[in-house]
This record gives sequence, C-alpha cells and structure tokens, in this order.
Amino acid sequence: MMAHAANGPVTISYRDEGDGQPVLLIHGHTLDHTVFDDVTPKLLAAGLRVVRPDLRGHGKSSMPEAGYRFSDHAADMCAVLDAAGLERAAVAGFSLGGGIALEMALTMPERVGRLVLIDPVMPGRPFEPAFMENIRQVARTARTKGIRAAMEGPWASSPLFAHSLSKPGVREKLTAIVQHFPGAEYLAARRDEPAHDWKVPDRLGEITIPVLVIAGEQDMPGFQAFAREAADGIPDARLITIPGSGHLVPLEDPETLARLIVEHVMTG
Repeated sequence: MMAHAANGPVTISYRDEGDGQPVLLIHGHTLDHTVFDDVTPKLLAAGLRVVRPDLRGHGKSSMPEAGYRFSDHAADMCAVLDAAGLERAAVAGFSLGGGIALEMALTMPERVGRLVLIDPVMPGRPFEPAFMENIRQVARTARTKGIRAAMEGPWASSPLFAHSLSKPGVREKLTAIVQHFPGAEYLAARRDEPAHDWKVPDRLGEITIPVLVIAGEQDMPGFQAFAREAADGIPDARLITIPGSGHLVPLEDPETLARLIVEHVMTG
C-alpha cells in the first residue's frame, strides 16, 4: 500500500517497507518507484527499511503545472522523510534521482546519512548532444502527439537505453514503467526559474558523508563522466563500475546493485 506525504499543495506517494536502518531510493526521469522492484527484496532481507517515493510528475504523485527543479524534488524528499517519521536516512539516487540526492546532501545535509549515486545526473552540467537531441524530440512529440507517443517513439529509442535494452527482459520492464509516465514536466504550463545562484559541481567538496558512486560500464560517455566528476569531487568518495551494465542498472543487475547498497549503507 502506498503512503502519502505533503509538500504544500504537492502530494508525494511512497512505499515504506521493512524495519531497521532506513534507505531512501530515488528513481530516474520517466520512471517510478517500481524501477527498484528487483532491488528492494534484497535490501529488506539484509535488514534495511526501504522508502521508495514517486517523484512529483511521476507515478501516483501530484503533477503540478511547474516546479520540477532539483530543489523542488529535494524538498519533496524531505517531506517524505518527515511523513515516514525519519530524521535522517541513507539516500540512493538513480540517474535524475542521483542529482536530487546531491541537491539534498548540499541543502539539507542533516537529513542525509550515507549517499549512493547510481549513474547520476550532474546538476549544472549539460548532457551530451545525442542525448539532448533525443530529449528535445521527446518534448516535441509529447506536446504535439501526446505523452504516449513520446514514450513509445523517441524515448524508447533513446541512446541512453541502447545497451540496456539488449538485455533479456529489460525492454519489457522499462516499457511497463514508462507507459504510466504522465509527462507532467513536458506539459508544464511555465518554465521554472533557477532555484539558486550556485552550481552543484562547484560545491561537491562540501559533501563529507560517506559516498559510493556506481556506474554502468556501458553507460553513455556523458553519464560516465558525471559519475567520475562526482567521485573525484567528493572527498573520499568511491567509484565502482558494474561490468556489462548500461544505464539501467536497477533493471539490468539488481543483485549487484543491492549488494553494493547494503555494503555501503551498513558499513560502520
């Protein structure tokens, strides 16, 4: 059963399972909490409490007309922790969720214990041209033909997923998730203004909690560069590459991902 957290008029749906040390799992763009369905049982078996929200504009959460900045998502995650009765949790963010996790670590460090960044977006850094052009195609299609056409067309053929979709069963799992993406951000009524005058990459050195960065060996070069920048810029961060995996690590190799999360979160 899904629970709900309120951040002003925005309602965030989340699933809260297990007992013990808490870990907040933050999914990526166009996905929802179910991207971690194959990871969660292994975390629960290890004795962790797993909290999995749907980001605003995703899954069963609210779809505001604007407010899709990293800072907005981070504030929502804070509301989820409050609703779950958690002062602090380990945070594991995948792709867009990794960028949100970084925002949390910098703006609300008292809420974040250990940090796991899985093929993270790096806020303030541009995507590589091939991926950026795909995002533009997705946006154009969403606005002219509808979000279903965008998900089934340009997003399904994104270079971000090229290696991942060659794996047995991954295409089916991804399709099952993105077909429910409501597309709120692409259909937003107005453009968001910057939330602050600083950039995350310039402040990575301020993050002093234990950080594990995980990268798929076959992910796009741009995302591999984001992972290296995070690992190089955060003091004492560790970078681990998962052999043979593309961008969709939670779907491609949930067993290895779960083991790495457990080892990092439960160390010390």
